Amino acid sequence: MGKTKSKIISVAQKLFREISIHKATMSDIASAAHISRRTLYTHFKSKDELCKYVVEEEVDAINRKLQRAADSLLAPDRKLKLYILQHFGVIEDLVRNNRYIRYDFLFNNIRVEQLRKEIDRKEIGLLTGIIREGKEQGLFRVSDPAVFAKNMLLMFKSLEQAFIITRRKDKNYQTLLEYTDLMFYGILIK
Repeated sequence: MGKTKSKIISVAQKLFREISIHKATMSDIASAAHISRRTLYTHFKSKDELCKYVVEEEVDAINRKLQRAADSLLAPDRKLKLYILQHFGVIEDLVRNNRYIRYDFLFNNIRVEQLRKEIDRKEIGLLTGIIREGKEQGLFRVSDPAVFAKNMLLMFKSLEQAFIITRRKDKNYQTLLEYTDLMFYGILIK
């Protein structure tokens, strides 16, 4: 990627975080990047094309983080716990660094769901792999790993809003540990 294109993307990401994707204009981006609009338009034909590129970059970064958790050499039960922590860590990073994404997570879930389609597809695949591995090793009692993975992702999503509202990293981490313990061991003292 060329130096100018890289600079445009970096500036666009920053402006999208600061003033939102909807409010940032191509003129704003060109001005902040210290380039002409003509130069900007030689790299990106439209704001939609630039937005799509920026979103794809973010999605790729998220997928890489989740993939690392899924590829760890831990036993499947520990790998799944690591994956859950990584999933919520990604959510926390997104909403802490971008108040507009935070707002969308809390109040515009339809928009968030449209943006996460590719991430969800990837996550279901990664979770299915972890669960299948655990089932094959006799650790997980699951009839269909793919169906269970889809349901697990829905469970994660149902917890995200409360997780975002908390806004205290120490409390969020404790909450996540309790959620993973609940999922793995229930609430009964044995």
